[in-house]
Amino acid sequence: MNRQPFLCRRPVLWMVVVVGAALRIYQYASDTSLWYDELSMVRNLVHRSESRLLLEPLGDAQVSPTGFMVVEKAISRVLGESDLAFRFLLLPIGLAALVLFLPLAERLLDGYAVPFAVAAFAIGAPFIRYSAEIKSYGIDIAATIVLSWIALRLRDSDSTAARCVLGGLTGAILVWFSQPAVFVVAGLGAALLLAWVRDRDAQTGRALLLTVPLWALASAASTVVAFRHVTPATRAYMDQFWRYRDSFFPWPFRKPADALWLWNRVNELFHDPTVLRYRWPGLFGALAIIGMVSLWRRNRFGALVLLGPFVVGVLAAVAQQFPFKTRVALYALPVLILSVAQGAEWIRRQASRVHPVAGGLCMAALFLVPASAFLETPPPYSVENFKPVFAFFRDHRRPGDAVFVFPYAIEAVERYGSAYGLAPGDYQVGDCSRDDDRVFLRDVDRYRGLPRVWLLAGSVPSMTAARRNVEAYLSTIGTARESMAVPSEIPLDPVSARLFDLSDPARLEAASAETFPLSPQGPLKRPCDERVRPLR
Repeated sequence: MNRQPFLCRRPVLWMVVVVGAALRIYQYASDTSLWYDELSMVRNLVHRSESRLLLEPLGDAQVSPTGFMVVEKAISRVLGESDLAFRFLLLPIGLAALVLFLPLAERLLDGYAVPFAVAAFAIGAPFIRYSAEIKSYGIDIAATIVLSWIALRLRDSDSTAARCVLGGLTGAILVWFSQPAVFVVAGLGAALLLAWVRDRDAQTGRALLLTVPLWALASAASTVVAFRHVTPATRAYMDQFWRYRDSFFPWPFRKPADALWLWNRVNELFHDPTVLRYRWPGLFGALAIIGMVSLWRRNRFGALVLLGPFVVGVLAAVAQQFPFKTRVALYALPVLILSVAQGAEWIRRQASRVHPVAGGLCMAALFLVPASAFLETPPPYSVENFKPVFAFFRDHRRPGDAVFVFPYAIEAVERYGSAYGLAPGDYQVGDCSRDDDRVFLRDVDRYRGLPRVWLLAGSVPSMTAARRNVEAYLSTIGTARESMAVPSEIPLDPVSARLFDLSDPARLEAASAETFPLSPQGPLKRPCDERVRPLR
């Protein structure tokens, strides 16, 4: 008789994987609008050759692994330059990560922790979303899963030299497609070294001689190339951006809360709307700790495999070299999901000592959090949904209407405008300044006296204050008429198309671009000179 619990049986687990695969395919097939970072990536891919992508820094303040960009360009040569073509690469990678996550969970976890982890991974918002985006974050997630599985297999009794070389080559390739993969191979290499120091087994020694050197050489080369492929201006902006968001370890401490920096960053990975969206992140942070301790007692090397990449990534943030926060720390999510699942299983077992039903209820209650996160915000996920806004604009636009495109929305207009009747000569693009907040108001002053002026605007966070200033100014010197705004899945201003009547002389006298009260842009100012002209 099969005494294995129903939820732990392989057919049931594979059904969960199938559901997860369907969600990822649905996200891809939904063909949501590209958001501002994706649009910037596409601008680089469309306007640059493979050789330029290999040898030159990217434009539009973008940073991306060289291998990822070159393969994306190659795919566009074959499939074309549609949104779906550019997003195609991440779909099979996301599906492969989902499929491999099951045996990884079975290898590391026990009991009901396996279905808990697999289900949480299958329905997790970031795992679905980043299986269909023109960013390498989905590869970061997959790299942690693939390389962790390889590290575990390298210590099996049937491990061979060929397996070690193949594992080394896999890691050597992945570091060209995922920047955090460098942390993953470093952490796994450290785990293998510690395991060998303890056990002195032949399999681990062979991996240290054959696999780890390949990882190290490729990591060193990809890191050198990555640094050379970032302009000083982009590096300065990225450093400012992530430092502004507390993404580096704060040293020296400026306030008592700085001592909780790592705890806060981990809680963000559970709670932030760009990541898992769980309620009660502190509970899940505690579960991750409990799970790691439980795993350490039962499977020391398995715990080292999970801890290694996480610790190296944190150390990189301590050294001020790489941020540890939300989407750039997605490589840590598989580690956290597996640890949480093991922690939940430990809680279940303690509660089951009172009564088996109590244990089951505890496990179910804990899983309600990832389940409710999914039900509250199901896919498809979209950051800036330009397409319905542009359709509204097309349907309500009249001949002779003036059209003003706010900075950064130009990328969306370039990408989608022609499909909605907006040719290059039909609009004017706003200027952009990092220092003079009134530039944005002077731009729209050109439309004074016109009865129909459209404002098309996107959601770039560092432009939020400037955009709200323009909207407030236009509402003061004119009258808002028709409008459509589509909210983002994350806390950003919506994408919008707003029609203003600026023909009332009395309202025009109410304010001027030089005297209108402004909300300051704030300390974080994004480079914007490339956004108001086509990328070359």
